[in-house]
Amino acid sequence: MFKISVVYALDPKTRFDVAITSPLEDVLSKLSRLGYNGVEYNISNPFEIDVEDIKKATKRFGLDIAAISTGLSYLRYGYSLSSSSLEYREKALQFFRKYIEISRYFEAYKVVIGLARGRCEGDCKAAIERLLTSLITLDRYAEENSTILLLEPLNRYETDLVNRLDDAIEIAKQFRNIKILFDTFHMMLEERNVYDAILKAGRSIAHVHAADSNRLAPGLGMLDWEKIVFRLMKINYSGYISIEARIEPDLDTFLKTGLETLLPLIA
Repeated sequence: MFKISVVYALDPKTRFDVAITSPLEDVLSKLSRLGYNGVEYNISNPFEIDVEDIKKATKRFGLDIAAISTGLSYLRYGYSLSSSSLEYREKALQFFRKYIEISRYFEAYKVVIGLARGRCEGDCKAAIERLLTSLITLDRYAEENSTILLLEPLNRYETDLVNRLDDAIEIAKQFRNIKILFDTFHMMLEERNVYDAILKAGRSIAHVHAADSNRLAPGLGMLDWEKIVFRLMKINYSGYISIEARIEPDLDTFLKTGLETLLPLIA
């Protein structure tokens, strides 16, 4: 059985259009009332948050923490695991070690590598080598903390490093604790067929981000969610479908439509 969550940004000051930034307890209350199972926290600085308060608040509303996202750290500081700057790579590694520790404390055991993987900076081969070197370090630390790192292929308009599913799978195969985060919006842009791409990735998928064809909540665009859910069932996926989409036309519509689209298909 799948579970459904949404992405919440624990940094309202850093612009990120596809995560909720409304007051946390108001959002948690709505999620609980509507029937969501969990929340995925996107954290810009893992050293600045009160993990105990966040965990208590989340559990108080009967919700689990689905995963820890990290893209806000790249947007706020520019740190990345493939940066040509040794200082920035070291900062990124420091942040990711802390993310892994927080994920274990939250009992999420999943940390997303999205925007924070960085960009090619003019030389994609060199950037991949730097990324792989960083992942060697993080793979060991993730194993020590019983945590999975989720490598997310992103569309070409957001980065030029690891856009295609095949590239992400090839990297993940080299490590024990790295799996694939399958984002329906990114894969719709980068793969020939978003539905068949799920079958191609198969059991390497360990987390799913859901957004419709226009990057609104599921049900507000043109993707066929029955096909998506059916294919996830076919590969025996049993994790979270986490809605990461633009909060339009308003938060209540976003939350209700996303849930009403997905829940009947997975119930």
